Amino acid sequence: MSLLRAVYSVYVGLLFLLGVISVIPAYFVALLALKEPHRLGLMFAANRRAMLVWSFLTRIHVRVEGRAAWEQSVIMIGNHCNMLDMPVCAIACEGPVKVLAKAEFARIPFLGFLFRSFAVLVTRESADSRRAGAKALAEALEQGWSVLLFPEGTRNRTPEPLQPFRDGAFRAAIASGKPIQPFVQINSRGAQILNTLLCRPNTITFRWLPLVPTAGLTEDDIPALRDKVYGLIEAELRRDDPAFKST
Repeated sequence: MSLLRAVYSVYVGLLFLLGVISVIPAYFVALLALKEPHRLGLMFAANRRAMLVWSFLTRIHVRVEGRAAWEQSVIMIGNHCNMLDMPVCAIACEGPVKVLAKAEFARIPFLGFLFRSFAVLVTRESADSRRAGAKALAEALEQGWSVLLFPEGTRNRTPEPLQPFRDGAFRAAIASGKPIQPFVQINSRGAQILNTLLCRPNTITFRWLPLVPTAGLTEDDIPALRDKVYGLIEAELRRDDPAFKST
């Protein structure tokens, strides 16, 4: 069984890599021939189509529940699970978004090219980089884009449903007056075993939660807003995720 799981996991990884390579021509067309918003729209359409094929061939299915507020710019905030976050979010996002991501992704072959094209890349250890990322995030919201990020800052490798949330996303939400669109990924550990690269066929539920308004809030409200969103996501995980039901 362990050998079969290892072979299957390599298969999952290779199909993901092929999916990434397959969208590069669409990215070149978008970068060379299109302007925003059509540029980002083509990129995300290509991403989503490639990852839907990946999902079908790997039998790691993504069930999307609820609807996101695509009619306005929002800050999309959810739990950071594992390497499957990338294909799962690509499938769940029916429209283009700006993504706040670690600068390390830019150094990954093929994948780095994609992230440099549509993501706001931040070096967590650099205060200047974090400030630049916050500025870019604010500009994206002002331009009408939605922004997707993981306030845990890194993948959750703990036995708990969530790691502590950082304040940056909530500070940006309050400063812009834009609502927060929480989401939760359920049963991700059922598809990728914790702290390994081993995968297994399973179904991951991606659930959009109701909007959390921020209009009228001030910086003094950051802790309460952060804790509210944290509580909403944690409650979904403790109720419905098999990995956390008994914790």
